[in-house]
Amino acid sequence: MLRRLAPSTKIALRKFVRRIGFDVRLNGINSREDLRFVHFLNMHRIEVVLDVGANRGQFASGLFEAGFQGRVISFEPLPEANRVLKEVAAPFGDRWEVHRPVALSDASGTAEFFVTTGDTSSSLLEPMQGFVENTPVAQVSDKIQVATERLDNLYPDLALGGARTFLKLDVQGGEDKVLAGGVNSLDALRGALIELSFATMYDNQTSALDLQQEMASRGFSIWDIWPGYSNPVTHRLNQVDALFFKDEPEEAA
Repeated sequence: MLRRLAPSTKIALRKFVRRIGFDVRLNGINSREDLRFVHFLNMHRIEVVLDVGANRGQFASGLFEAGFQGRVISFEPLPEANRVLKEVAAPFGDRWEVHRPVALSDASGTAEFFVTTGDTSSSLLEPMQGFVENTPVAQVSDKIQVATERLDNLYPDLALGGARTFLKLDVQGGEDKVLAGGVNSLDALRGALIELSFATMYDNQTSALDLQQEMASRGFSIWDIWPGYSNPVTHRLNQVDALFFKDEPEEAA
């Protein structure tokens, strides 16, 4: 209906709803990040998404709701979140596989894992005090030992065959560790969605610039960026989600 309105009417309507605290926008790939994301996955013929840092399945659930028709393999180290994740994934059958609890990193073994009050902020890295002060849900509530594994060691057993595969990372500052443990796997991947941080929120966190340069050195280019976490006190944008794909001859233009 909005498409049929005159431009002046659209502007007046938008001004009115903004005055009462709402916004109006068209429902499509130019206004919805999830639809645009699936559009890019389809454009690059992605068949499998590796969902690293899956928590309780929020990302994969949204991906399927937005129309993704491929498979998802999820990784989540927190035992309780992994249990819930399996329940959420069960109705999808073979389309959604949940791996045993493991944190992808740069080494095989075990490591201390910082569990936060809001467990979506949990990480192999300790949250910085300034981050915790501005975002109380990032307060560490527990420390547990978790299994760690390199993506390169897991990749051959994922039964991917020749499937065009995409990597999603939501690991709260540990992105460089996952990439370091997946040096060989990156050669087989077609794309990645990675959090880039402009402010240091975790101890020894890698900067956005270093991560972007690492991906560029592996042949990945940025195709899209959308806002992530903003400091709730200053409203400064601290994180974005950056979408990378490898350039192919027919896509280079």
